[in-house]
Amino acid sequence: MIPGVGIDIVHLMILKLVLHAIRETSRDDNANPLWLSLAGHISKATFYRRVSELEMMGLLERISRNKYLISIGGYLLLVFAYFMRINGIDEDTARAAISAIKGSWGLTDFNDYEVESYLRLLYLSSGGKLNSDAISLYQEFPRNVLLVLPNDLKLTNTDSLYEALVNEYGSADLINGARRVIAKALIEYFPTTNINGCRSVAFIGNDNRVRVLAMQCDNDYILN
Repeated sequence: MIPGVGIDIVHLMILKLVLHAIRETSRDDNANPLWLSLAGHISKATFYRRVSELEMMGLLERISRNKYLISIGGYLLLVFAYFMRINGIDEDTARAAISAIKGSWGLTDFNDYEVESYLRLLYLSSGGKLNSDAISLYQEFPRNVLLVLPNDLKLTNTDSLYEALVNEYGSADLINGARRVIAKALIEYFPTTNINGCRSVAFIGNDNRVRVLAMQCDNDYILN
């Protein structure tokens, strides 16, 4: 089981199977129902019971007899399972899930590494597990940036959010990978002001100094 979610390896294998096997062009009268792909491992009854459980958790949606859609929460579970090195969730599965998340979150202008780095920060912010009560928060971009940010945004020890994040997560490489996605999330979530022609997220500290967290200059996103 993945802690806090009630997800077992069968749930994950079904999500993986849907991710790789189901296409929009799949016919409803397919001669090889999806459950047959796991025949020899689980029974038909177990397959459909697990599918129903995934539907109840909002991770999977059956749109016809043999056609399914995975929710953002389901894609996140697959990516988190890959980060956790759950057996059977390979890199190809993670890449496909990340690609789906990019499209849903409007991040197609960012490369896979940038989005994966942001997802790793979400994973780390969860404490290495995905709590079912927080699934809705994790799947909502840009709101989920609140889960990534340090608890104290007063920046009393530094003027830089970038430095605060490096201190929080202990990896400059990871923050470098995610910094543009973080900046975009901040720009989209918080009120912005115009600073030197750039949309900016800023606040005034206790010392009355203006601290800029992120900027959008033309089509580039900058994390201060």
